[in-house]
Amino acid sequence: MKATTMKKLLLLGAILLTAWNFCSADNTTVNNKKVLVIMLDGVRADATLHAFMPTLNQLKAGKWQKQYHCAYTDAAMVVQDAPPHSAPNHASIATGVTAAKHHVTRNGKTKTGNYQKYPHFLGHIAKKYPDFKCGFFYVWKESGYIASNSDQVLYQRGTDEETVNNACKFLADGDAAAVYINMPDYYGHMIGFYPRNPGYLASLTTCDTFLKKLLDAVANRPNFDRENWLILLTADHGGYRTFHDGLPHSGNMTTIPLLAAGKDVKQGMIKGTAYTYDIAVTALEFLNINTQKLDLDGRALGKEVQTQNALPLSEKMVFHYDFAASKLPVKYDKKAIQLNELGCFGNSLKLTGAAIRIPGSEKLALTNHNNFTITLWAKLPAQSSKDVVIIGNKDMSSAANPGFALLANRQGDQQRKAENAGIALSVGVKNGKPIELAQFDRSDNWNFYAISITGNGTLYFCNGADDGYFYHMAFAAQDAVIANGLPIYIGQDGTGKKTQKFQGEIDDLTFWSRGLSRLELQKIYEAGRQGRALQAKGK
Repeated sequence: MKATTMKKLLLLGAILLTAWNFCSADNTTVNNKKVLVIMLDGVRADATLHAFMPTLNQLKAGKWQKQYHCAYTDAAMVVQDAPPHSAPNHASIATGVTAAKHHVTRNGKTKTGNYQKYPHFLGHIAKKYPDFKCGFFYVWKESGYIASNSDQVLYQRGTDEETVNNACKFLADGDAAAVYINMPDYYGHMIGFYPRNPGYLASLTTCDTFLKKLLDAVANRPNFDRENWLILLTADHGGYRTFHDGLPHSGNMTTIPLLAAGKDVKQGMIKGTAYTYDIAVTALEFLNINTQKLDLDGRALGKEVQTQNALPLSEKMVFHYDFAASKLPVKYDKKAIQLNELGCFGNSLKLTGAAIRIPGSEKLALTNHNNFTITLWAKLPAQSSKDVVIIGNKDMSSAANPGFALLANRQGDQQRKAENAGIALSVGVKNGKPIELAQFDRSDNWNFYAISITGNGTLYFCNGADDGYFYHMAFAAQDAVIANGLPIYIGQDGTGKKTQKFQGEIDDLTFWSRGLSRLELQKIYEAGRQGRALQAKGK
């Protein structure tokens, strides 16, 4: 009897010891993990590439601290079921769900969000780990309405400087923090959301000093070397002129930066498309919290990065036209089509209502069915018909049709004045809902334009402007349909019958059956700025 009792006690002791060891190991692993989320309000992705931001660039390069790497993207997107307002994206960053779930569909709706079911991610952390110190630091009043449903989460509001200083004090021994900085949005509304705007860029440089303060607060912790930090940074929207409203694919307003940095993160460009609601999910999954059970919409970022293969520009170059008289794609009507010897690179094509069909372009064989790149230089008149096609193969009788069209003189969904019309892009998609990116400003001088769908499924629409700035918009385009059986026309849509006629000049037109990266496109533009046109061999 005693032997049996002793065996039972020994067995019970072994079970308890195993359970204690398991829990202890789990707590040690989790307690060693820390999270810092930073949101910069109103930051366009292309603005970060022009602003002086050494701390951000160091973080992106994986050179912040030893063992820390960074997965990043210059093509992240705002939540897609609400306008590009602050409120829906502040809520999505915090909750990990789209507007359909958190119910914050525009500014002014934050207070009535569905936080009982989808609280601030810090609330999930506090519930799972009661010993964790969690803090939310913010500037904009509405952000404070995003409830965590936990008394354990500190909420603190202040100016940008106060918010950063309060967060730094908290980070001396805190475990999880979210910091929302407002400054870029303020300057964008006051003087314009433009990379060419010195005041707007200066606000980003100030934000970089804020970022350095926050990262220094983390690195100066006494046990930092034994800790495992995840740093997440993004924006809530971009902007155009002095506003950010309209459709979720407005381009300038919806293309934002996003990065994840940590010891467990891979170095490189994030694979797939990243959204604002991925931030909360990435933080929670890092802390071993199952987000599927929480019914969240985002995905954890940082584990997969894009494969980067440096290929010569000649690789998969389908056609290249410098518009020397002997190299025109077809015979031309000299009354409607002129060759200008004083073009962008010596010779240019000047159209005055006619169009040129690219031979063989109706039989496109594209990598991954829709990967392609087209680049050109264009000089456009101040006045032209609305939505006139510069180049494309899309039947523009309906925007839902497959194919692509580069358009002149389009008013974006927020550009209400005719004089503000600019350069836009229309791309067909399998589900019939087109991608409509607008808009780049028109100028009287030569501008570089590029369209690319990469192997990552990212659509880049770029403008190398005459002022030396390289702008870009992006969108998820895995389901874009480019090859549609119609030819590519210069100066017309794919039918060749569009009533509106293109007038303007084109030079150095090139097409690839693969997607070039944004960086490759920028290099082509910068070479052109130095007077070096592309060659047929892609040099």
